[in-house]
Parts: sequence; C-alpha cells; structure tokens
Amino acid sequence: MANYSQAHICQCLTRLSTLRSTSVVTISGNRQKTGHQFVGDVLSLAHGLLQLGLGIGDIVAICGFNSDWYLEWLLAVAFVGGIVAPLNYRWVSTSPACSFEEAKSAMLMVRPVMLVTDESCKHWYQELQSNALPSVKWHVFSGSPSSGFVKTSNVLTTETLRKHVIGTKQLDYSWAPEGAVITCFTSGTTGRPKGVIISHSAMIVQSLAKVAVVGYSEDDVYLHTAPLCHIGGLSSAITMLMVGGCHVLIPKFEASLAVEAIKQHCVTSLITVPAMMADLISLTRLKETWTGRQYVKKLLNGGGSLSAELMKDATELFPRAKLLSAYGMTETCSSLTFMTLHDPTLQTRAQTLQTVDKTKSSSVHQPHGVCVGKPPPHVELKISADEPSTIGRILTRGPHLMLRYWDKNPMKATESTNDFWLDTGDIGSIDDCGNVWLVGRQNAQIKSGGENIYPEEVEAMLLQHPGVIATVVVGVPEARLTEMVVACIKLRQSWQWTNNNCKQSAENNLTLCREVLRDYCREKKLTGFKVPKLFILWRKPFPLTTTGKIRRDQVRREVTSHLQFFPSNL
Repeated sequence: MANYSQAHICQCLTRLSTLRSTSVVTISGNRQKTGHQFVGDVLSLAHGLLQLGLGIGDIVAICGFNSDWYLEWLLAVAFVGGIVAPLNYRWVSTSPACSFEEAKSAMLMVRPVMLVTDESCKHWYQELQSNALPSVKWHVFSGSPSSGFVKTSNVLTTETLRKHVIGTKQLDYSWAPEGAVITCFTSGTTGRPKGVIISHSAMIVQSLAKVAVVGYSEDDVYLHTAPLCHIGGLSSAITMLMVGGCHVLIPKFEASLAVEAIKQHCVTSLITVPAMMADLISLTRLKETWTGRQYVKKLLNGGGSLSAELMKDATELFPRAKLLSAYGMTETCSSLTFMTLHDPTLQTRAQTLQTVDKTKSSSVHQPHGVCVGKPPPHVELKISADEPSTIGRILTRGPHLMLRYWDKNPMKATESTNDFWLDTGDIGSIDDCGNVWLVGRQNAQIKSGGENIYPEEVEAMLLQHPGVIATVVVGVPEARLTEMVVACIKLRQSWQWTNNNCKQSAENNLTLCREVLRDYCREKKLTGFKVPKLFILWRKPFPLTTTGKIRRDQVRREVTSHLQFFPSNL
C-alpha cells in the first residue's frame, strides 16, 4: 500500500489545477497552456503510458530541447511510478554517428524501456532499428504529429498516447523503488558522465530551499535558460511547478532569444552561469532602449562564481533584481549553499556579503578561496581536516543527497563515524559566520615543485584585475617542477596584450603583459609558487559543459598540445 505522506513531485498538480486553473502556466513558442490544460495533458499522458504497459520502476529516456512537452513527460512518467533519464541534448549537436554513441553509452547504462525524442535527434531512429539498444521497447516522437518523420517511421507520438480520463477511474500517482524519480547524468567535467539517482524527497526539499532563499512565488514568470537535462534546470523547474509560477521555455539558451523573451513575457526570474551572464550583458549594451531590465526581480547564478566586474555589470543591467549565487552539484540535487551578492532593497552591495574580515573587504574573493555563502536549513556541511579551522574536504549529509550512483549499492558510512557523509570532492573551509569558502576541486590540483595548488584560488585572484574578464588555470607537464602553472586569460574589451615587458607603460594605458599580472598576484599576497609561470592569451571561447562549467581537461590538452607552437596565445 502506498504511503501518501511521502514526497512526490506530482503533488504540484493539485495547486496548478486549482489556484492556477485559468492562469497561463507554460509558454513555449506560440503555445500557451493554463494550469487546467497543463494538468489535463499530464494526466492524459500518464493514462496513456499505463495503457501502453509502462510499469513501476521502468526507465524512460528523454532527449530534446526545453519545451512544455518536456515538463509534461517528466511529470507523467513520475506519476505512473517511472524514472526519467534526461539525455544531454548537446549529444546531438555533432555528427549523427558521434552523438548517438554518446547517447547509446548512457542508455546502455540505465537500460530504458522507452526513448522519447524531438526533431533534434530523429536521426537516432535508424540506429534503433539495428537493435543497438535491446532494452528499448517503444520510441516516442514528441514533435509535430504532422511531421514527415512520423508518417514514414513506425514510431508513437505524444498525441497518440494521450487518453481522455473522463469517465475512467481517477488516477493516483505511484512511486518507483527507493522513491527514485530521476537518473540525472553529471556534467562530465573530469571524465565520462555518471548516472545519479535522485529521489522525490530530494527534489521537493531543494525546491523548498529555493522558495525560502530566492523567494520564488506564484507571481513569478520564470525563463528556462538552463537545459532540462541537467540538475540545475530540473531543480528550478520543479520549484516553479510547486509554487505555480509561469514557465517561459526557449529551446536552448541564446542571448538574443532570452533578451526577447524577457521583454515579451515580462520575465521576473531566471538562472544563469557566468558565460550566460556575460552574453546577456554584451548583447544588451547594444540595445540602449531595451525595456526588459525593469521586469527581472530574481537572478540566481550557478556553475561558477561571477567576477567582480560581471557582478557590477549584472546589477547595472538588472537594477531591480536580487542577485544570488549558488554552489552545488548533481549528487546533491543542485544547490548546497546560497549567497546574496546584491539586494536592491539594501543601500550597498557590501551589506549583503559576509567575509572573514568585514573591516577590510566586501569582495567574495579572498586569498584562501571564494565565498559561496551558507547552506539552507536542511543541508549539513562539515570540513574533514586535522584542525576545525583548517582547509579540508567538504562533506555533506541530509535529505538533499542522491540515493546512489546507477549500478552502485547505497554508499556505506565512513570508518570514522556512524553517520553518512558524502564527500563532495571539493576543498574548502567554513568560517565563524557559517560561510563556506571554496578553494578548489581535489582532482584538479596542480602539483608543482612538491606543492599542491588549487587552480580556482589563482583564478579568483586574477579575475579581480580590471583587465581580465575570464581565466582558466591549468598545470602542464614540466621536467623540473612536475607541473608548471599556466594561466589562460581573456581580456576585457579595449584592453591589449603584449609579449614585451609593459610594466612602465601599463600604468597609464590599458595594456597587460606577463610581468604586470605576476606583480599583481604578488601584490594580492598570492604565495610565490602559486603565481603562474606562463600566461597565454586565449582568443576563443573556453570549452564548456552544458551547465556552463569549464572543461578544464580539454583546456589542459589544448595548452599542452599547442604550447610548443603558440607560446603566447591560443
């Protein structure tokens, strides 16, 4: 017998069908749906899935761009007790053969019984005919029923699965084993993506945290800038479904599409990563009469910290918005900590920042790391270190944690305690005010001259220079030191780079060189062995994952490969 005191993401449907019955809750292209229409479509699709034979615990893989149908499929599969496995839509952005191999690897891992796709990956159909995925019983196309692909291929459509629930027994939602609802794949910044099993309760508790900290409500018009195949986009989507806000869905993030959607639909809230924020700022600078800036009230940044210049530009672009940052990961169902960077209701930005030494600086960047704020009430954090105040591994426990990795048994408690703590893989500290200071990733350490260096610490320092808009620090093989610290930098507009010593002339013009940046690091008290030995001017975009995180491994490969040919720029 089901236990209806348990959390379930479909508990949002009652609110949507009553409080938001006649209000528009989804806008996707030219299609708009009220709460009543949206819930009706979710329930009819759930009924169709039951009639087809989808069972409790069955895996449904979904690949496509952001749209209202994606939200409906997420809820319908969860309603019948299935588990959704969102596939990365960027796997379809390369050649068809390569993209299918990436997707095939993920699907062989989780063994879905159903694959749901849109126009972006319809070429997978031929691959499926060769029995490449024996677990897949049904392939469903979620695009237009009039598509030529539907007419020429033996596939189901969303519309053919929908059943009218009038006159039938009222449906009740079910749970998959362990209370699982989503198998989300990690970004893969350091290797192949891993399948992370997330529960209904983790999704609900994280949504409540965002409601409490960010302040989301039924009055919000939320723009989906993050992909729904990643935990950041999924977690925020569930939050907005719970409060009954309006979802504005664009297929994928493009600054021009986002700017137009903000203005057209009076968007009040969105999430970004630093690269997205930079694109929005760059585009809107060319639109002096753009009126969208007046609508946005809540901005949540993730996927990396904003530089001081980006924070300043963001508050100028959206002067009425509360700007927050979040730190988290897939395994913790999104956010572990939050920090308010700017609140327009306060007099100064400094009032919202809590640093170790309040009398010296209001910057979130300090020599011992980057401040990422405090955890919400349900998240417990501690530092695994020899001394309580020292830097060590960041551990966490609480209802926000994943159930386990796919094909792995539930993780056991550590030998030193009877309690379960998840090692985040990050290195940091917690100050007396409860703020978490992030130093870097344990597996991103640079070993130089017998010392351990965290690249994030060096990057945070360099980003404080007014001429640096972005930087990635990596270690490259070096015979004497083992690894040499190399900083790849991108310059702010109007700044110039020279390979000559510009210390004398740089004081009076916008010029940077190796000597100036090395001196800047020393002035900021960066320890000598951490100061980059080489600076490379990076002229192209840094490689990113779909969540906007830097592909540090790819940068390192490119630097190592090209260093002998292009010692000063890439």
